[in-house]
Amino acid sequence: MNERIWRVPPGQALQHRAWEDGFVVFNNLSGDTHLLGEGEMQLLLAVAAQPGDTATVTARLRATLGLDDQEAGDIPAMLSDLLALSLVEAAPC
Repeated sequence: MNERIWRVPPGQALQHRAWEDGFVVFNNLSGDTHLLGEGEMQLLLAVAAQPGDTATVTARLRATLGLDDQEAGDIPAMLSDLLALSLVEAAPC
């Protein structure tokens, strides 16, 4: 399978607010509101700031947030979760 570039869909505003146990994110393209954990929100903001393939995004977050191997290993599943919510998309390279 070819590697894909993770990015926020064009037009996605990523309106968000901190909430008690996480972040509330409004998807202006679908009209849906989602509750994300701290890790998912950090990942979403990182992809919004600079799209990249899974390895690149993981390396950036590992360096920025000091992630351990287990936390870094969770990133592909979190990207899939964000994809299912239509907050990110996987564009061909």
